[in-house]
Amino acid sequence: METSDIKRQLLSMVNDERVFIPIAQEAFDTVDVDHSGLIDKDEFKKCVIQVAKDLGLGKADDPYIDEVYSKLDSDGNGSIDSNEFKKYVKEIILKILEKMP
Repeated sequence: METSDIKRQLLSMVNDERVFIPIAQEAFDTVDVDHSGLIDKDEFKKCVIQVAKDLGLGKADDPYIDEVYSKLDSDGNGSIDSNEFKKYVKEIILKILEKMP
């Protein structure tokens, strides 16, 4: 499959709420280990460390994790809810797509 086909499929997925929301919710549920409906800082930190390791990016440091966590916690209540998470996942995918040839 060509890069342009992959890009087109990802863009279609992100822009179709019927497809995107269940995928993003499944990712959220994976990170929300205690099934509280919120991602706390510890759950988020474990996720970031694992993703960085899986992608071969090295260890994410605490200041970076804190910065990203604060950005995701857009309402400033100290945790990330599913809507905040979905919004950020969508932003990340769109930024990746912008950089693809």
